[in-house]
This record gives sequence, structure tokens and C-alpha cells, in this order.
Amino acid sequence: MRRARVRAVALTSAVAGCLSLAGAGVSSGASEAPLSLQQVGTTEAAESESYWTPDRMGEATPADPRVPGAPAPDPASRAASRNATVFHGVPSIGALFFSNGSGDHYCTASVIDSQKRNLLITAAHCIHGGEGKGYVSHVAFVPKYDGGRRPYGVWTAKLLVVKWAWTHYSDPDLDFGFVAVNSLGGHKIANVVGNNRLAINKGFGHTVNVAGYPAGTDHPIYCRNTAKKQAKYQLRFDCGGFTGGTSGSPWLLSYNSRTKTGYTNGVIGGYQRGGRYSYISYSPYFDKDVWNLRDFADKAA
Repeated sequence: MRRARVRAVALTSAVAGCLSLAGAGVSSGASEAPLSLQQVGTTEAAESESYWTPDRMGEATPADPRVPGAPAPDPASRAASRNATVFHGVPSIGALFFSNGSGDHYCTASVIDSQKRNLLITAAHCIHGGEGKGYVSHVAFVPKYDGGRRPYGVWTAKLLVVKWAWTHYSDPDLDFGFVAVNSLGGHKIANVVGNNRLAINKGFGHTVNVAGYPAGTDHPIYCRNTAKKQAKYQLRFDCGGFTGGTSGSPWLLSYNSRTKTGYTNGVIGGYQRGGRYSYISYSPYFDKDVWNLRDFADKAA
């Protein structure tokens, strides 16, 4: 369940550690939940760029061990589930590589519309371990990563932002986060690969396109199906093939096959960190919490 909104912002930087700017306490719900932010210095960003060699990317493992083909608590849902299709990817979606103390891993992330043209959206658990843990390191994004190819280069992180309730309680309803990336060759990432718009308060029952980077293949996958209501603040998407690595995959409304973009209305994450089984995926419901977090990240980037 979503935590009470508090007039506070929690800031964490790689240099200064954790700062808490506490306000007046719990509000009536009109103000925004507190945030957690980590800045990435230029030295660490340069190290990340050299750290992620093609071989190291190829050896990275998914952040989440989602189970393919395991017995489902609801066999009827599994029988009705579609299967994802392997394809060669789109420019605005890519693999997000990082280290978290237990090795090198990856999730999925995508470029989201912002004033500064440098933001990605992904699952919070891809960039912060949740309650009792910290932020990941060596964060780098590869748009349209496919079979080891990096057609748009490697973009290093400069800022990571999640909700305070994620860092302190692993609140599944707030399992979304943003990554600001450095420019590459003097160019902003959204100006190079394009971006998806952010959509909030769209309800349930809409058709979405979901694409991400699963385990066991060198290529991304996509699937189109209905985003159903799982709970008050959770969406559900039934489609087989979304094994580990697809956490953070965007759920795109009104996908345009010509521009290869749409409106991001969710990311694989939330309940069970996106789902225990590869044929049922979840997302936190997108409302003003994600919108305000995006705006905060944009201003801080």
C-alpha cells in the first residue's frame, strides 16, 4: 500500500551521503511523498563507461530470477496468456546495466519525455535494492541493445531517483524510478533515439505494448495485450516470455509503429517485483506520484 505523503525530501549523494530535509510531518495527502536521490560524479561515470565492455555486458545476469514454465497458482491465466515475440528492438528502449554488490546485472529502461531530454524510466528495484539496501553502481544504458550490438553507444548515469517509501519500505506501489544520463558526443539522448511520453490516471483495461530484455536470448522481446486491474495501485499483463531482465520494461499506450514510440503507462515492477512467473507481469499504477517524481528528476538532472 502507498505510504502517507509527507512534506519532505530525502537526498543522497555519492559524495555527501544521506541528507534528510524534513518538513512539517504527515500531510492530508495533497503534497508529494518524499524522495531519494543519488548523484553520480564524473569520475564514477567515466569508470562506468570503461567498465562495461562488450564481454562484461554479455556476461551480466538479470536482476530478477523470474521463473519460466513454473506451476502457476492460476493455471487458467497461464493458458490464456499470449507469448512474446523476439525482435530487434526500438531506439527508445534498451538494456540498463549495473552492479549491486552481488555481481553485474541488467534490467530494461526506456527514454521518457523531459525538459532536459536526458531521462530514463525503469523499475525502482533496478536502481535501488529497497528496504535495508542502497543504490546500484556502474549504471549504463544501451539503447536498442541487440545481439551484443550497441548502435547508439553507451550512456552513463548522472542521477538516480526513487521514492523514499521504496528505499525504506520497498513499497511495491512505488516501484518506479528515473535515471538521468550524461550527454554523449555533445548530444542529449532523447534527441538521438526519441522518447515516449508519460501517461497517468488512465485507469485499467487498455491495450499496451510491452518490450524488454529477457534472460536466455541476445535479443529483446515485445508483446501486445490488455493491462488489467490487479489491485488499487497495481496493473497486470498476461504474456509469456518475460523472464528475468525485463524488469523496468515500459508499458506503452497508443504505440505508433511508424515512430516506434507511445505513452508510458507502467513499467514491469511492483507486486512481486514485477511477477514471480514469466507469463504474468505487474506494474505500479501510474498517477501523480510518478508524474511528480519525473518532474523532480528533470529539475535535479
